[in-house]
Amino acid sequence: MTKKVVKLDEIALHLEGAIKEGKKVVHCHGCFDLLHHGHIKHFEAAKKFGDILVVSLTEDRHVNKGPDRPFFDHNIRAQNIAALEEVDYVTINYHPTAITAIEAIKPNFFVKGQDYKNIDEDVTGGILLEKNEVEKHGGQLVFTEEVQFSSSHLINKFFDQKDETAKEFLSNIKASFNHKHFVSMFDEISKKKVLIIGDIIMDAYQFVNPIGKASKSPTITATQENLEVYAGGVLAVANHVADFVEEVILVTTYGENRDQSYWETIQDNLHDKVKLIAIDTPHHPTVVKSRIISKVFRHKLFEIIEINQQPLETEVEDQLLGALSTSIEAIDLCLVADFGHGVLTDRVIKYLQQNAPYLAVNAQTNSANLGYNLLTKYSKCNYFSIDKAEAHLALHDRQGDIKSLQKRLMELTKSEHSSITLGVNGTSVMDKSDRVVSPIFNTDVVDTIGAGDAYLSITSLLAQQGASIQEIAFVGNAVGALAVKIIGNKSYIQRTDLLKYLKTLLA
Repeated sequence: MTKKVVKLDEIALHLEGAIKEGKKVVHCHGCFDLLHHGHIKHFEAAKKFGDILVVSLTEDRHVNKGPDRPFFDHNIRAQNIAALEEVDYVTINYHPTAITAIEAIKPNFFVKGQDYKNIDEDVTGGILLEKNEVEKHGGQLVFTEEVQFSSSHLINKFFDQKDETAKEFLSNIKASFNHKHFVSMFDEISKKKVLIIGDIIMDAYQFVNPIGKASKSPTITATQENLEVYAGGVLAVANHVADFVEEVILVTTYGENRDQSYWETIQDNLHDKVKLIAIDTPHHPTVVKSRIISKVFRHKLFEIIEINQQPLETEVEDQLLGALSTSIEAIDLCLVADFGHGVLTDRVIKYLQQNAPYLAVNAQTNSANLGYNLLTKYSKCNYFSIDKAEAHLALHDRQGDIKSLQKRLMELTKSEHSSITLGVNGTSVMDKSDRVVSPIFNTDVVDTIGAGDAYLSITSLLAQQGASIQEIAFVGNAVGALAVKIIGNKSYIQRTDLLKYLKTLLA
């Protein structure tokens, strides 16, 4: 059985003899997470197209069906498939798409299930690329017509580790919406133009290896390992939004730092759809938050912030207003990512409230602005997204229940929709007449930094599009589940990944 499992770069050698004898090679590719009757019938039907059946499967890192997938690792999945009589060879594909596997195998027939037959409905665009690659090598894309099953559906039904509250919530969502509904919604959102304003934050992660305690003070001693710097703050918000819309205009400020320039890092890490308008601030360096982290256990030991907390100069403020005035008439949505580091002045806020066609706001509380950057500085917005602590602080109410706090904040900000994230307890989403509480979908957390920004980014688009609070809560928590698997702002939420995860949840 294990002799059937071969390396991708060696598969051509194994096929060489059969090809010389004139035998036809058939290729199937997929995740095959939970091997079931549908897979077996698919392989049986595929084998009828030729003589040698090769199955390539996606390596664990590239299975983008959600944060808790795959259920089985790629070695186990390979062994399971190799045990089938119809399969001649199994190979693990360590690349994100099937293209590399097709190039190595060069099949006469590349076989997909009937659920992939309508190429126009493929949200990834991958099937068309696969078809072109197969035909480039003289092969043909064909489809089987066997009975359909879904690994995702079976895992959700029999192996799902979500609690009963999450299962009940998802059951209600499935009764009202299907995957095509959300694909259609995001197709409409893809036509939008978005203006984003907020503070740049460079997130520096200095990984260390603690080796003991200093002899003469209660201080941890550690050796330096690697340093990683990510584009955070409003840059992360812009990147999250950009993959879902037609265009993003990002208005912000940028100042050179004493010891290091971050301009090149910013340029290298911005999505291609983001048009950056950065007003120069000679006396205000870019905010840098350096987190010292134990590399093995990912524990944050402490944080250092480089920041100038003095107000922006009037001339800088004037330039910000000028940049906004040249852009605001051509947009569908203005998204404010207010981290409380100076960009959102009273004049800027007033201008946005008077001129934005649709205003979505987050006013973040962090260690550098605790108690001074509250949502209530905005007297008008269409949608806001904050966390539970920010809601309590905004109303100076430590004990109030979230439902009443959220209602009061909506009245104060004259908003139509709102979200309050509740950590492990999920999210509260409210409109003027109703409220939905969505539980979390993933308890396996790598890093919560940036998860709120990701949630704000995508739910703002949904709110502007006119989505219901049920849709906002469902998609928003799916975004959150994906975001907490990312260290800081190392990467952003991509449209295809989110739609694939929604499909998994709805299976």
